Amino acid sequence: MPFRLPKPGRKTRVVLGLLVVLGLAVAAFDWNWLRHPLENFLSEASHREVKIGHLGVDLAFSLEPTVHVQDLYIENAPWADKRPFAVAREASITFSLKSVWEKRPVISRLVLVDAELDMERQADGLRNWRLRNPEDRGPGRVKLLSLEPHRTTIRFVRRDIDFDVTAAASPSQSAADVKAEDTAHPTRIQFKGEFGGTPFAGDVETGQLLTFLTTGQSFPIRGRASAGKTRADVDGIIADLFYPSIIDAKVHIAGPSLSDLRGFFRGSLPASRPYEFETHITQTEADTSFGKVRGTIGRSDLTGDISIARHNGRPTIRATLRSKSADLADLASLFGAHLPAAAATARSDRANGQLEKATAGPPDRALPKRLFPNHVFNGERLKALDAHVSLDVKTLKSAGFPTLESLHVVADLSDGILALNPLKVGVAGGLVAGVVTLDGKQKPLSANAKLDFKNVELEQLLGRLRKGAKSAGPLQGHIDLKGRGDTVAALMASASGSAEFAMQSGGISNLLDAKIGLNGGKILRLMLTGDRAIGINNANASFDFKKGRGQSTAILLDTDQTRTEGSGIVDLRDETVDVLLTPHPKKPGLLSLHRTIRVHGPIRQPRFTLAEKEKEPNS
Repeated sequence: MPFRLPKPGRKTRVVLGLLVVLGLAVAAFDWNWLRHPLENFLSEASHREVKIGHLGVDLAFSLEPTVHVQDLYIENAPWADKRPFAVAREASITFSLKSVWEKRPVISRLVLVDAELDMERQADGLRNWRLRNPEDRGPGRVKLLSLEPHRTTIRFVRRDIDFDVTAAASPSQSAADVKAEDTAHPTRIQFKGEFGGTPFAGDVETGQLLTFLTTGQSFPIRGRASAGKTRADVDGIIADLFYPSIIDAKVHIAGPSLSDLRGFFRGSLPASRPYEFETHITQTEADTSFGKVRGTIGRSDLTGDISIARHNGRPTIRATLRSKSADLADLASLFGAHLPAAAATARSDRANGQLEKATAGPPDRALPKRLFPNHVFNGERLKALDAHVSLDVKTLKSAGFPTLESLHVVADLSDGILALNPLKVGVAGGLVAGVVTLDGKQKPLSANAKLDFKNVELEQLLGRLRKGAKSAGPLQGHIDLKGRGDTVAALMASASGSAEFAMQSGGISNLLDAKIGLNGGKILRLMLTGDRAIGINNANASFDFKKGRGQSTAILLDTDQTRTEGSGIVDLRDETVDVLLTPHPKKPGLLSLHRTIRVHGPIRQPRFTLAEKEKEPNS
């Protein structure tokens, strides 16, 4: 037996009939009857001339009707530019009735055809697009989710942030040529303006519909932009331009400094060395990744992958970076730090040159730059995010630290505490390895460094002491220091702990040994017969530090021919040293000077003078 719907009752037929009549009435209703009342209402409310050539409404029996207007003209605000606020041959606005009822209007789609729009926002919040309450300076209530521009020019100005941009949309060349492979980019947008006094401009091809907020609907984008000397190229897709929910694009960017991008990114960026990078950016609402990063900064190359996860409102950065060759100053500039250039006088700081002038005393010279930089750490930045970053540099260079060779570090930042573990630095043929911890939750910052020195070649570390006469040996050591401060200089000035170094074997220039032993006869003989290397039986030095001041607990250099003992102070607060070295030749000569060598002055440029044996450095 076939199934049959029950016949509607009399009341149901009446209701259905009324709905049909209402629908026909709405469909046949001429909305232009409301055109003049609407013009008058808006003109009186805004104190400006408003003209509408044609008015229509498409209800489509939904909660998002569309209002169509033609030949629209709206005069600008008296305080704004002389040009009209809006002129459009056609404009369509699709909005949510629910959002209007809740007094949070949402325009889901705005279509402009042959239009010019001038939008200005004063520093005090006054906006020229507010027609009903033109003097309202409160926060914005209307949200625009997407825009479809056709032969349209829009100018947008924000006086509070010194931002002024003009964008013009037109059919793209590819669309005009009707090339099948280019139909995804039917619209061309050319823009130019200024942000914070920096001019910028761009030319992109994109889709017909541009999304701005919370739509999740992506559109293609391909083109380039420039700001000052910074250049960027992009090719891919993006959704919700103001707060991107989706990005899948290849990006190439180059410029003189990352700081030039500060105005275009939330948060500050460091004043870096000149850079050029390319990467593939993918982003969802919670995660952003920079895949296959490849580029240069300064004279350094850098490759790897970076990801940023935003869960619970707190970003977490993960990165694996590699470099075949890098300059320490380039890497430091990525984080806003700037290392001092190598002092021109560094080559003259050799012990033999100073010792040769010991009896006469060195001439006065200007102090070099500080050994420990005064770049201020921002502890709040450490608390702003979490991170896990590994960096591997095969060849590391530095003008100020020529004995650097390589770097491997894993940095973990969690809840304001930064741990470099492990930290491995190739130095002078050896390795400095250990752990460095920085606690940004404390004010001032606190730091703890535990480092081991393994097989560091002393000759490379101090520089060749004399051409043709080597002094070499594997240096071992350990540093355990704690300090507090917002700069490296402050941390070192407050450092407490210990430092000890030892060399159990190796060689030293016989001539240098004679100079340290103040053996004049031996010096003359070696200058005539030539220098050679002699063995080092034992060498060690250890210091106990308290508030940046280190008191020696042992200083010893024992060679085949001389035993030299010492004591003194290393002050990290003013970066000075004051140490006495007393040599004891194992075979004293007739011209031996029974005196003590005093090493004092700036750590980077100490003076070597002679002192009486009983004289001790200030303690």
